[in-house]
Amino acid sequence: MEELAFLKEQLSSPIRPSQSIQEIYGENFIYNPKLYSRDYSHFSNDMLSLEALTGRELCIAGEAPVICHAGAATEPALRLLREAGLNLPEVLYTYRTEAEYLQLLETLYQRNKKLIFQYPHPPEDAPPQLSWVEPEIQAYLCDKRSIPDLVPPQNVPLRRTMSLKELLLEKPELPVVLKSGDGQPTSGGCGVMFIENEKQLHELDETFCDLSQLIVEEFIPYDQNISVHYSVNKQGEIKFLGKSEQIVNKDGCFRGSWISVDVDEQLAKIVETGYWVMKKIADKGYVGVAGFDVLIRGSRYYFIDLNVRFNASTCGLLLYPDVRNKYGKAVMRLCNLEWTGNFNSLIPLVEKYLAKGQFIPLSLLDAAYVPNQESISKAVGLVIGHTVAEAEHILKQMTADGLCLRE
Repeated sequence: MEELAFLKEQLSSPIRPSQSIQEIYGENFIYNPKLYSRDYSHFSNDMLSLEALTGRELCIAGEAPVICHAGAATEPALRLLREAGLNLPEVLYTYRTEAEYLQLLETLYQRNKKLIFQYPHPPEDAPPQLSWVEPEIQAYLCDKRSIPDLVPPQNVPLRRTMSLKELLLEKPELPVVLKSGDGQPTSGGCGVMFIENEKQLHELDETFCDLSQLIVEEFIPYDQNISVHYSVNKQGEIKFLGKSEQIVNKDGCFRGSWISVDVDEQLAKIVETGYWVMKKIADKGYVGVAGFDVLIRGSRYYFIDLNVRFNASTCGLLLYPDVRNKYGKAVMRLCNLEWTGNFNSLIPLVEKYLAKGQFIPLSLLDAAYVPNQESISKAVGLVIGHTVAEAEHILKQMTADGLCLRE
């Protein structure tokens, strides 16, 4: 009985981010996490997961209005997020289809609104006046070719830009890492390929990227694969938010992360370099958040990607201090979970793990709201525990209940 009363008391207390979107960017902006329409070649082909992510930052928005998919803004889902103690903005702009999304952008443009875009949009979809930052600056910061300009040279892997034809003629020593050099933003490990034999090069086609612009990067056998995260506000104040240890599948695609704010001696050096990188980004006129992917090899470390936007782990890191204080648990794993049953039966299942103090939902997508997609609903959230083993045991229990990790 005492444990039940304790859990009820925990649930009744709020969870607030250390910084909200409104506090970072200022007022009078609309946050838009949607990927640009028309071209998803460097993103996951799982549209349901991509639409679920449009609801992920609702709980850290403050009072900033947010654009999100209607399937992530159903009343049952929003009610459960509020039950978890999360604060949601009053104003949501929702869409169901690409056509509705483009019409929404046009409407907001006609109303002279300013949007915080996660990703650059084509000017025919989003006039430059609609964006809070110059689209050229955002495009530059999202371009993998810009990394050597922004990172100290000793922390950048050896790399060259060349065509596939040149690569096949030169036959560099393998393995190498190929990255898209076409300037388009990427996410979740897409637009990156580990090449360990020449046959893979001969199998490459334009579905990977523009083959005349390949970044050929040295392969680094690493001890750790982490990201370090920062924010910079309108006053230019830079804050370190924490780190995430990335979990990837056999194809190198992102499938979650372990989240932490602890800094040891080795990480302190990386964090210092990250401050330097974030300062260079801020000097370009950027306000917002960023996560830098870092490979650690012995005493050396390499910044292999700069994600100048909200990352998968940003939301969890901003909530981390309050979650830890509320539940007394320091281990958190960000997860993207899948549910093949009826969405209405997903809500009480998530609620069960919330009531036990084991799971904090961040976004719940009802697949029935997404046209022409398989009926796989999504639950993005934080599994919390006292230890890694406890968190992994919770995930096994959730899987047994039919709520499975995305593979």
